[in-house]
Amino acid sequence: MFVGVVMVVSACSSQPDFAIDSFEVEQSGWDSLLVQATFKHQSSLSSATSVAPDVIVYTVFDARFDTLYVGDDGHIAIPDKRLLDRERLLIEVCGFYQSSSACEQRVLSASPKKVMAEYEVFFPVEDQVPVGSQSYEKGEVELATTLYRQVFDSAEWEEIRQPSGKELSILAYVEDAPEDRLRIPISRSRTSFVLSRYDGNRDFRYHIQSSLMDADSAVVMFDLYALSSTTPVLVAQQRIVLRSKSTEERSSEVRELVEQAAAQILERVASRFGSRRAYVFINEWSFEAIDKAYKTEFELHWQDAFQGEWADMSGQLYVKSDGSDGSFRFLRGSERAESRWDDRIGVSTIELEAFYPKTTPESEESSRRNSRRRN
Repeated sequence: MFVGVVMVVSACSSQPDFAIDSFEVEQSGWDSLLVQATFKHQSSLSSATSVAPDVIVYTVFDARFDTLYVGDDGHIAIPDKRLLDRERLLIEVCGFYQSSSACEQRVLSASPKKVMAEYEVFFPVEDQVPVGSQSYEKGEVELATTLYRQVFDSAEWEEIRQPSGKELSILAYVEDAPEDRLRIPISRSRTSFVLSRYDGNRDFRYHIQSSLMDADSAVVMFDLYALSSTTPVLVAQQRIVLRSKSTEERSSEVRELVEQAAAQILERVASRFGSRRAYVFINEWSFEAIDKAYKTEFELHWQDAFQGEWADMSGQLYVKSDGSDGSFRFLRGSERAESRWDDRIGVSTIELEAFYPKTTPESEESSRRNSRRRN
C-alpha cells in the first residue's frame, strides 16, 4: 500500500504538459503553403489552456531531407519547379514554451511532372573509313526536352523549364542482350559520344558483332531517361538496326550473282552458236542470315545468235553470298526454253560452278548504314 501511495504522488507531481492543439496546412498552389498551428498547456493542477509559444519554427524538407525552408513565418514559398515528380514534402512545426517543446509533421507531394522530348540518335558516326572497319563506338545525339507540370487543381499541363544535362542520360544496349547496358551522360542539346570511354563498352560491341554474324543485323536501343522522379523515368526510345550490308548493297550483290548464274545457264541452253542478247529480271529475293545465302526467283530471256528466236524461263537460284554452293531450279518456261532444258539438262535442279560477286564480300560491313558524317 505504501508503494502505491508513492506512485500516485509521483504521478501528480509530473512536469507541465505542452502540446500542439491544432495543425493545418493549406495548399492553394504548388509554389506556396500556409501553415497554421495552435498550442495548449496543461499543468498538473489545471485544465489545458491555449498558449502562445515562446518560439515557433516551421521547417519543410524534400525527399532527401534537405531543408527547403526554416523560419517562424507560416507563409512558406516552395521551390516546386525544381522538385521531382510528386516528390514527397515533409512539413514540420515545432513550438517551444518555457522548458517544453512540441512538434508535429505532415506529408504533402510536389506537383506531377513529365518530360517531353524530341530525340534522335545517329549511330555509328564515323569519319571516312574503309568498308568493314566500323568500330561501332562513335555516335551523336540531337535532343530538345521540356519539363512540364500539371496545373494546380486542373488536368492541364504547363511548361516550366528545360531539364539540365545532369537530369538526363541514355542507356544503350543491344536488344537481344538488355542486361549489358552503357550509360551515356547528356551534356547539351547536341552531344557526341565515344562508347569506349564508358564501362561495358566491350560487352556492348561484342553483342553487336555476335548479332551481325548470327542474324546479319543487330538492333541497338538508346533509351532516354530523365531524373524527373525519385527513380529515372523513360522518356523516349531510339531503335537503330545495324546490318552487315545495307539493303542497297544486298540488292546490288543479288543482281551480280543472278547475272553470273544466268551466264552459266545460257552456256547450257542457248544455241550452239551462243546467244545474241539476254536479259534477266529479278522477281523476288531474300537473304538467309544463318547460311549467309541468297534465295531468289528470276526470269531469263534470251535470243539465239544470228537473229534466232526468243525464249524465256523462270527459276529459283540459291547461292552463298561469296558465290559458292550455287544451284538453280527450273520452274517454268516458254515452249522453246522447256524443250532446250529437257534435251540438254533433263533434271529440274542443277549445281552451278562457284562464282564471285564484284561487290564487297560478306565478311565486310557497310560503313554507310545508320551513319552520318558531321562536318
